[in-house]
Amino acid sequence: MRLGILGGSFNPVHTGHVRMAVEAREALGLARVDLVPAAAPPHKPGPGLLPFALRLRLAELAARDIPGLAASGVEGDLPPPSYTWRTLEEYARREPGAELFFILGSGTLLDLPDWKRGPELFDLAHFAAMHRWDMDLEGVERMLTAHWPGVRREGPALWRFASGKTLTCLEMPRLDIKAADLRARWRERRSLALLVPPAVEAALEEGGAECEAAWGPRRPL
Repeated sequence: MRLGILGGSFNPVHTGHVRMAVEAREALGLARVDLVPAAAPPHKPGPGLLPFALRLRLAELAARDIPGLAASGVEGDLPPPSYTWRTLEEYARREPGAELFFILGSGTLLDLPDWKRGPELFDLAHFAAMHRWDMDLEGVERMLTAHWPGVRREGPALWRFASGKTLTCLEMPRLDIKAADLRARWRERRSLALLVPPAVEAALEEGGAECEAAWGPRRPL
């Protein structure tokens, strides 16, 4: 089985995340893509983060009724902080025989060498980077050859590593939705329609106390 993993803080999950999962599933022929909220993201410590249980619930609502999409609370079972290498090793343990594809945005791709155990990541899974037409593929080439000896380019946007794993850069529709903007809109009681799935918008309204505790008070009615 070819299994996709889309990780993130999902604070909150939005339509851009869901579309990324759909695009990756179709382009790579994946049987399933899991939305995987980070329990304790190392790059976003401190206040401002919704509780993990709520972010997982929102991911479940976002994936609901979309074929081939699901949500996973795997990182809630792992020790903090939430490192990608640890998540991939746990997936390999839970899904023996699955061919794993880790999905990320192009904005974080060039940071991979600085991730915890970054040089080992391409031993654990294939990677797919989603970009929006303007990605510097030659810059990606320079980064990969500088940090992963033996990598070779097999296509305009495809690289293969010594482990046999691949990195594929995939185009997707441009959806400039930012979680920080969504949080501001929520505080201002502005509509989130079409920016987040309808069920997520409803859940954010119902979970007002938890959202206010993390994101700050809302504008009075």
